[in-house]
Amino acid sequence: MIADYECNAVYFSEWLKKDYSDIYEGLVRILNKHDIAYDIIPNTKDVWCRDYMPLQLDKERYLCYEYKPDYLMKSANNRKYITDSLNVCRDMQLKIKETPIIIDGGNVVKVGNKAIMTEKVFVENPSMDEDTLKKKLEKQMECEVVFIPWDRNEKYGHSDGIIKPISDNTILMTNYHDFDKEYSNKVIKRLSGKFEIETLSYKAQKTSPESWAYINFLTVENLIVLPALGIEEDEQALAQIKRYYPEHLIEQLYIADLVKDGGGLNCVSWCRHVSDDERKYLVLYNREEREEDLSDKLIFSDDEIIFMCKQNIRKFADRYPGIAEYYMKCLDD
Repeated sequence: MIADYECNAVYFSEWLKKDYSDIYEGLVRILNKHDIAYDIIPNTKDVWCRDYMPLQLDKERYLCYEYKPDYLMKSANNRKYITDSLNVCRDMQLKIKETPIIIDGGNVVKVGNKAIMTEKVFVENPSMDEDTLKKKLEKQMECEVVFIPWDRNEKYGHSDGIIKPISDNTILMTNYHDFDKEYSNKVIKRLSGKFEIETLSYKAQKTSPESWAYINFLTVENLIVLPALGIEEDEQALAQIKRYYPEHLIEQLYIADLVKDGGGLNCVSWCRHVSDDERKYLVLYNREEREEDLSDKLIFSDDEIIFMCKQNIRKFADRYPGIAEYYMKCLDD
């Protein structure tokens, strides 16, 4: 599978733009500043797109799984927030293979040629014994899967709230030891035979329970967007991330409202590897949010307009109708 640090584009649900507009606008400013490609996922039903979007197996193929997490399935009111990921994949014209296995994307952390999941996946697929399910997961995901214990005090059971890859063979672990040393030691024991492990740690009078969110940062290309929470741990987290990722560009973004609702920046983003042309198109396309914002500015060269129209004229014309109309008139002439 393709890990986030191998991806060159990031996607968000439209609900991030609607429900957390300040956070979305902050992300857009950072991504545009560093020429990172980004886009909106069509037809989503909640903001947590990491959980329902497919796993990228290689540059062309994606694994589309059953997204039926128990924390949504138990309530009729919550089931309305379950996105039909298969329809989304079709709308995005992704080349997919399907599996009936129930998976939660937030419970898949890709590291080199391995994936790390909590054992909650066994609970959500009770019709299969653990050995059978493990073999099927590895066959469908086309990599080795390493399982860590599920902290039953945390209903989501997501591995992306616990660990993050530093490289193909080194991982960074959140500060679980500040809250549950026994659980932290169990996770380290499971992972230490496969990976080198580094751990985040904070010197605070009382460590904030929301400090878990620092591990849930966004990674795309050589950019890291690290959560800021408005607490004393913010600067300590930034210093540690700079130390563990010395070759990355690191920006910090205030996301306390998002964390209060149970998620971080990895939760609300989906990263993929796209072609060079698709990446170039998205970077150009996102120079402005609306054509009205252009005023008298000339932000595209003729060659850039021609390139974008050839790539996806319908999408380009939706945002820049006047420019697209001018281009079409030039073709007629």
